[in-house]
Amino acid sequence: MTEEQIKFWCKWIVENGDRPLSPIQKELIKQAIDASQNPFEMIVAILALLPKY
Repeated sequence: MTEEQIKFWCKWIVENGDRPLSPIQKELIKQAIDASQNPFEMIVAILALLPKY
């Protein structure tokens, strides 16, 4: 998978996931995914998607 494909699927998960996020939260996470410049930054953005227990 290319980096762009990974970003696409991450943003798709933000929009279609079961996690209750406000529209502002969704947009901020998607912007963080788009702005990531390296794998570490991508991981940080993805961690925001994980459920908190």
